[in-house]
Amino acid sequence: MVFRGLDLVNDRPKGATAPRRRKAPSLTKPGPRNQARHAVDGMGSVAARREFRGRGMDFSDILRKNSIDPQGVLILRHSPTEPKLRKVLPWLASERPDVFNVYQSTQYPKAEAAMAKAAHVASFIGHGPGKALFVGLYEQAGSKLIADVDFQALEAVQMLTDLGQSPDPSKYRSEYQHFDLRLTGAMSAWSGRLIVNWPPPEVGWFKWASKSTFSVHAITEDSLLVKRIPHWKDVSLTCDALKVCPDAWKAELRRWRGIYFIFDTARAQGYVGSAYGDENIWQRWTTHAKKGGDAKKLKLGDARNFVFTILEVTNHEMSPDEIVKIESNWKSRLHTIEYGLNDN
Repeated sequence: MVFRGLDLVNDRPKGATAPRRRKAPSLTKPGPRNQARHAVDGMGSVAARREFRGRGMDFSDILRKNSIDPQGVLILRHSPTEPKLRKVLPWLASERPDVFNVYQSTQYPKAEAAMAKAAHVASFIGHGPGKALFVGLYEQAGSKLIADVDFQALEAVQMLTDLGQSPDPSKYRSEYQHFDLRLTGAMSAWSGRLIVNWPPPEVGWFKWASKSTFSVHAITEDSLLVKRIPHWKDVSLTCDALKVCPDAWKAELRRWRGIYFIFDTARAQGYVGSAYGDENIWQRWTTHAKKGGDAKKLKLGDARNFVFTILEVTNHEMSPDEIVKIESNWKSRLHTIEYGLNDN
């Protein structure tokens, strides 16, 4: 569900029947469904609600209601050019905030100079043309010089490299400021739910909250940082994406059993496997990602080149022998023994 605007009760088509009124939840003790409104209204006053009705809500309004001065807030809109990294960046923000924070902790010279002056950093991720999805509000707690060679050696940076981040010659310096950005609890109810309109020019990915207008485009009921796992026919994950796979996706992959396919992009060959153990497809995929499993030809390749998909999902009443027969049929149809990576 997406809420556009603030007057959710009266904003309905002309002539439409008014919805049945339900008892309003307390605004002074926010439950999970009214935390975001509480974050805006401060003490939940009627005056505060009237103040917003009749005009668009701006991100600076939300900051003020949370006792944050927009003058000291630098807003970032992360939108990686690398397709692989762009796909998983929302997952990192949700599931691996430590890695996400390293991603934003160093900046180009102009953004670095601006961040040094900021009291807070509001982090967003690009959400389509002209839109940005809120991640969190960070306190800027200082910085220190770090050599590029030392920064590149960080485990989180190596993970980002594996996820597709490529070195940018225009950013390269032998040393730069490494910022200590500390996620605050303020506005946490908005994380993944608040979408703002990004003011032009869109290529300007860092802006001061007080110098631009970031009007609220929508507030979603659920977080968009981690979308629901697609139908099993549409699941396609690289080896590196498995490392940051959302918990909700892991749960589904543990539940699904059946026949899967691994494609080695370097050798342009495939492997058919079956999953019917305690953790089903998730267990088999993670085993292949670590050491290739028990498949001799598959293990000769580099797991970083593997792409995992599902050929068929079977029901839980089916016996292992029945599943193996289906697996054999897929191997025959795809010729993965003669021309692929199956040993037998």
